[in-house]
Amino acid sequence: MNVNNKSLVIITLFFALLFIKLDYAFILKESNNLKLLQRFKKRCQNKSINSIRFSKKCHSLGMLNNNEISEKKNSVIMLSNSSKFDYNKIENLIVFGDSHSSVNTNFIDMSYSGNSHSRGKNWPLHLLDFNNKLKLLNFASSGAVVDSNIAFHRNNTIDFLKQYKLFYEKTTFEKKSLNEWNSYNTLFVIYIGTNDIYHINHKCKNEHSIFCTKNNKSVIDNINNIIDIIFNIIYKLYNIGARNILIFTISPKRYILNNYLKNDVLNFNNNIIEKSKYFFKKHSDINFIIYNTADKFKDIISNCNMYELKNCTNMWKLNKENNLSDYLWFDSHLTDHGNKILAEDINYLLSSLNN
Repeated sequence: MNVNNKSLVIITLFFALLFIKLDYAFILKESNNLKLLQRFKKRCQNKSINSIRFSKKCHSLGMLNNNEISEKKNSVIMLSNSSKFDYNKIENLIVFGDSHSSVNTNFIDMSYSGNSHSRGKNWPLHLLDFNNKLKLLNFASSGAVVDSNIAFHRNNTIDFLKQYKLFYEKTTFEKKSLNEWNSYNTLFVIYIGTNDIYHINHKCKNEHSIFCTKNNKSVIDNINNIIDIIFNIIYKLYNIGARNILIFTISPKRYILNNYLKNDVLNFNNNIIEKSKYFFKKHSDINFIIYNTADKFKDIISNCNMYELKNCTNMWKLNKENNLSDYLWFDSHLTDHGNKILAEDINYLLSSLNN
């Protein structure tokens, strides 16, 4: 082998060894980078980390979940990244519910007198005061239940099923009062279930029974059926464009103060939260806000003076010689003052979501 061939072999071996070394270094670095990336991703998914700079870095690498479920005081928040919730753009407040939300609506032209069980304004009207851009379309009806075939109330015929039907008919056919709503400028509110819990715990004895259940199912089965109906309606709302849903958990006064029907109330509320989470995971373009009224009322009762109230446990209607504005409860309903506190808290929560 001549000198030139030896030199060529040496050079070839040198570059071959160099290539092997560089390739090994690249693989090692790639492996280390992958481990680093995995550790970084784990940190990004750690919700306890509250660094704005770190969150922006995670977002830039696409490591944050597309949709986030978080908890604020009194609430469970489920916000979509594809359908941004912007309270500043909300123009329509569409309410379904019972006497806690009813404003004595004329369902022909959707006007309302404002009469309520508060002896003043209830929370929807106070919310309009806090946000004067809102237009109220209120389908709530005093005494309403979700489905009167499950929870019967002799004095009410406009259950949640019929409230949705009224809304749908006006949206689809009349196009009068509801033709300006769309997915992004409208907040749908559902506050119902209190009457249902009472009624399904009483079996109908005869045709004179005022509130009761006519079926022989267990309370748990009836609660599950009621929750299913609520989310069937939510699914219908979703299909016609609803993307912002605010649901109130139920909080009967007797439960707040005496743990009356505690297990049934908790079962109902927990079902609402779990079903909302499941719906949210299946539909990434919806915003769910679950407002925990029970926790809020307990907070008011524990800090009665701080809320400029003097009596947070008794009903004003049993002490009528006293000042109504000093009371949290009119009867089993909040007073005007109590509703104002509730509306202010809701308005604060919705405003905070923009941040």
